[in-house]
Amino acid sequence: MNSQDADYQINELSLKNKSVSKDSNFWDIFNFGKNNKEYGYWLWASDMYKVDLNKMEDEGVKYIFLNSYAFTEYGQRDVLDWIKEANKHGIEVHVWMQIFNNGNWISPVKKNGTPDNKYFNYKIEEAKYYAGLDEVSGIQIDYIRFEGNAYNFKNGTKAINQFVENFSKEVKKVNPDLTLSATVMPEADKDEYYYGQDIPTLSKYVDAIVPMMYKGNYNETSSWFENTTEWFVNNSGDAEIWCGLQTYESDNNISALPASELITDADYCFDGGSKKVIFFRWGMNEELENKKLN
Repeated sequence: MNSQDADYQINELSLKNKSVSKDSNFWDIFNFGKNNKEYGYWLWASDMYKVDLNKMEDEGVKYIFLNSYAFTEYGQRDVLDWIKEANKHGIEVHVWMQIFNNGNWISPVKKNGTPDNKYFNYKIEEAKYYAGLDEVSGIQIDYIRFEGNAYNFKNGTKAINQFVENFSKEVKKVNPDLTLSATVMPEADKDEYYYGQDIPTLSKYVDAIVPMMYKGNYNETSSWFENTTEWFVNNSGDAEIWCGLQTYESDNNISALPASELITDADYCFDGGSKKVIFFRWGMNEELENKKLN
C-alpha cells in the first residue's frame, strides 16, 4: 500500500467567513520576522531505521507520525530507544494508528446499526498502551471513517463520534498531556455524508484535525489549500488544524512532486491558518527530504 487514507471523490467545498479568533493573535506582533512554521512526516514502520535523525533535525523537522506496526516489527524496547533518540534531536514522535482499515475496511457499525463496541474497546486498549509510554508525545488516529459510502450505514456518523469521544477520554486518563490528532478527508461539509466524519463534533475530542490535502487526488491547484484550510479552521472549534500534504503526484502516479511546489503548497496552508504541515510520507520524495524546511 503506497498511500495513506485517501479518496478520489471530488466535491465542491462550501466555505464560510474566516474566524478572527483563530486567524489573529495579539502576541504574533512579537514574533515578527520569526519563522514559526512546523513540519513533520508520516513514517512507515519499515522505514524507521532508514531515517537519518541528524539530517531531519538540521532540516527543521519537528514531528514524526510513526506507524504503530513498528511495535510489532521491532518490539517495545527498540522502538522506545529509537523514539528517545528522536527526542534528543528535538523531534516529537506520535504513534500513527489505523482504526477502521487494517488493509481491509472495518465497519464502525454492525448490520443492525449499533456500534461495534467490542472492536472500539480493542483499539482503545491498544491506544492506552501507547499513551502509557513516557517517550510517546501523541497518538495520530487515521481511517476514522467509512470508505466513501457512509450514507449507506445507519448511525454511522454517530458511531464514529462515539468512538473518538471514548478514545479521547480513555487515553487522556492515562496521559492528560498526550496530543491527540485525527486524520480526516478534505471535502469539508461533504465529509459527514460520504465518510461519517462530523468535523465540528470530532474536533471537540481531539487536539488537532489533520485534513489530507492531497491535491493530485482531487485535480486541484495550490490555491485550493488556503480556502480548504480556512474552512477547517472555521469549523473545528478549539482544535488546531495541521495540514497533511501528499509528496507525490497522486495515488495513481507516485512520481515525486518538486520540493519547491510542496513548500508553496505548505505556505498556502499556513496562510489559511494551519499550525503544522505533515508530509505523507517519508521515503517518497528524496528532493524534499534533502531540503531545509526551517
